[in-house]
Amino acid sequence: MFRIGDFSRIARVSARLLRFYDEIGLFTPAHADPQTGYRYYTITQLAQLNRILVLKDLGFNLDQVRDILSSNVGTAELRNMLLLRRNDVELTLAAESHRLRHIETRIAQLESDGALSAEDVVVRAEPARRILSLRRTVPSFGAARGLIVELSNHARQFLPKRHSHTLIVIAHSLQFEQDELDVEFGYAFEDEPKRNVPAGAAVKLRELEAVERMAVCVRVGLPEDAHLVTAKIGRFLESSGDRLAGPSREVFLRPPDLDRMHEAVVEMQFPVRSHAPE
Repeated sequence: MFRIGDFSRIARVSARLLRFYDEIGLFTPAHADPQTGYRYYTITQLAQLNRILVLKDLGFNLDQVRDILSSNVGTAELRNMLLLRRNDVELTLAAESHRLRHIETRIAQLESDGALSAEDVVVRAEPARRILSLRRTVPSFGAARGLIVELSNHARQFLPKRHSHTLIVIAHSLQFEQDELDVEFGYAFEDEPKRNVPAGAAVKLRELEAVERMAVCVRVGLPEDAHLVTAKIGRFLESSGDRLAGPSREVFLRPPDLDRMHEAVVEMQFPVRSHAPE
């Protein structure tokens, strides 16, 4: 049997916490010396203590932990509960990692604000293209990237395999709402499709219209960091007096790798028109 100090070292649990659990009757020692009051624990009690710690990690309060223990929840059920909790934590970490990256790019924007230049922006005509496209309204950039997989699956049915196809993303929303993105993903192609797209299909063949004047700037990285590039577009518009004139586009200069989207090289394109003074 182990005295409380030794048991706390083996269990890696605070001795104060063990005393507290004893006081509330949640986890009592195997033996308490009636004369000295010393608490003694056995190694077999580790299993019960671990159950308590698992349930606490799952977010249950102590009264709920006591009720669950009394119902003899099995190890397999506890493991499944932990797996679900792990998934929740992973999602939280991913969200926090995204927030951290976004904060870092905003800091970079603040630090470079005085040095923002419109010199990286070029204006050119953009020809019309035939595209096989899929349009959805999605709640996040992550969900939008999932559409690439769906579009690729459809493309295998309709587009020839001889050449790679340029991926183009059209942002139809004229106001930016990060949790409500109206986006259209399309593959541009020149050869004739393998077969016609039937009515009612998730994808459609259409012509992406030509644009006489397109302000273009290259982005390397995720769309979550695009504000570093769109700020340059804004500086260009301010200096030129031009105005935005329709949905923006993103043209992938090389095929996207979903596992390495942070290395994506993308042309950000904004249709512009001259602004006649009033």
